[in-house]
Amino acid sequence: QPDSDVVFAISSSDTGEATVTSTLTFTNANWDTPQTVTVTGVNDSIIDGTISSTITVSINDGSSDNNFDAVADQTVTATTTDDDVAGFTIAESGGSTSIDESGTTDTFTVVLNAQPDSDVVFAISSSDTGEATVTSTLTFTNANWDTPQTVTVTGVDDDIIDGTISSTITVSINDGSSDNNFDAVADQTVTATTTDDDAAGFTIAETGGSTSVAESGTTDTFTVVLDAQPTSDVVLTMTSGATGEATVTSLITFTNANWDTPQTVTVTGVDELFVDGDQTFDITISIVDISSDDAFDAVADQTVSTTTTDDDSAGFTIAESSGSTSVAETGTTDTFTIVLSGRPTSDVVFDITSSDTGEATVTSTLTFTSANWDTPQTVTVTGVDDNLIDGTISSTITVSINDETSNDSFDAVADQTVTATTTDDDVAGFTIAESSGSTSVDESGTTDTFTVVLNAQPDSDVVFAISSSDTGEATVTSTLTFTNANWDTPQTVTVT
Repeated sequence: QPDSDVVFAISSSDTGEATVTSTLTFTNANWDTPQTVTVTGVNDSIIDGTISSTITVSINDGSSDNNFDAVADQTVTATTTDDDVAGFTIAESGGSTSIDESGTTDTFTVVLNAQPDSDVVFAISSSDTGEATVTSTLTFTNANWDTPQTVTVTGVDDDIIDGTISSTITVSINDGSSDNNFDAVADQTVTATTTDDDAAGFTIAETGGSTSVAESGTTDTFTVVLDAQPTSDVVLTMTSGATGEATVTSLITFTNANWDTPQTVTVTGVDELFVDGDQTFDITISIVDISSDDAFDAVADQTVSTTTTDDDSAGFTIAESSGSTSVAETGTTDTFTIVLSGRPTSDVVFDITSSDTGEATVTSTLTFTSANWDTPQTVTVTGVDDNLIDGTISSTITVSINDETSNDSFDAVADQTVTATTTDDDVAGFTIAESSGSTSVDESGTTDTFTVVLNAQPDSDVVFAISSSDTGEATVTSTLTFTNANWDTPQTVTVT
């Protein structure tokens, strides 16, 4: 029991680990009642394991009963158990990590769970750098350990049609460069999904912007190239919509290696002999599904519009036998032939007319088909007897296409003509016919007759003068007139 108060000072050797009640005061009255000192652990964020600190209990001489001044200090060892564990926390923005092949980015953060004694270095790697790349390292210090640092994940364009690909981003401690307390910390991973931007397809490029060939066998080309890299071969087939007009390269094959190298398709004109004008049709390019990467099976066909220039001209040729056409009024005939210059796709009908059917008649029509177009057909010209003394007459034989019943390609073909000459068989003259075969009269005034008729039709009147050598014995009709109309009607001469 003291005479006066005894005051204790209580201190911790490491207030970063443990704190204590700072003073206790005993009086003459309560000297034998124990008083409690409370030791409290202090959170220091440092990974330092279990730490021992000394709690010193000493008499405060200046404030205490002098009898207690020489009392020695006493100590209590306090152990503070560490609650700081080496580790780190990852936080993904949006709760996941997703990028695409166009080069978009996404991020996540890394932060330490406890303060290190020295630097902590992270190595960050992608399991598939062909799909995603990442920030390679992060370094945390004793000062910035609790400030999150950002890892950027970037999409990589790979040209392959591979859909959405998941790659693993691994975050690990670089033991050789980091605080040893963190050496045993397990790696953590983030799954990054890369959205594919490669679509199965192919592109066609026509040389000169169009495709045109001629029936003479000329060629034109276009190229085909894939839009994305396949995982296996892609086979394309080319089909001509009119193999009678043009043929094409039948197949081309792209591999995983040459997919982006354009391949050439050759179109070749075909001579089909038909007069059909310039023909336009499609060449169809399509994927051969059974032989191709399945990713390309649904790719739609494409077409190239192709024109084949016709080298067959509509027309016809006339050939006259002996080089000219001549008939006579006696009904003789002559011929010429007609043949087409090109093969029609349907019938070609000719109308054949004479400009003077009183001099010459002709075959009226001829029909050529796709089968007999190159076989000459004969037109017969026949002379017509007209009784006129008109000499040799030329008439025009016109050969023309009957547009209504003929192949349209021949509608514009010009008419052609043949000049036919008709030789006249009519000779100027007249015939006398005596009644009873002789002419006899007597002086009593009897009469007898004979008739006169022309041998050919005149162009104009023919007048006969009739005279008697002895009007003292016999007189006669003095004149007769024949016209173009009555030339072949006998007229009577009376002898008196």
